Amino acid sequence: MEKKLSYLILIISLLYGSSVWAEGSKWQSPETVEGSVTVSLEQAKVMHANGVKFVDVRSIRQYKKRHIQSAIHLYINDAFTEKNLLNHIKKDEPFVIYCNGAHCSLSYKAAEKAVAWGFTGIKYFRDGFRSWRLDGNPLEYGAQ
Repeated sequence: MEKKLSYLILIISLLYGSSVWAEGSKWQSPETVEGSVTVSLEQAKVMHANGVKFVDVRSIRQYKKRHIQSAIHLYINDAFTEKNLLNHIKKDEPFVIYCNGAHCSLSYKAAEKAVAWGFTGIKYFRDGFRSWRLDGNPLEYGAQ
């Protein structure tokens, strides 16, 4: 009897936990960031083809696994600083910031920081890496 009760509690916990997780996954990053321009997948592809720099603000683990071809890695929680960004991007130069997609908060936080630092060419790729990958666009593996 105790074993059945334990299984029942486990199943209820799993069902409850998965519904809470599913509810949490409905969160989406803002569609726009004041001081930046939100770009679609199609716009990002054109910019990439034209040599506009892409900045990946995801973790090093995610970046090493795969990232948009030639993207600069500046993890939002440590390496994404004004000084580090200036090592790669001029204040008035266009560049694209991305993370995993609309359910990821990192790129909009990075765009807000870049705006506050006075960068004016910020392109906020809200749909991010996930949409890029699913569309079959160029990826790289490993660190920069």
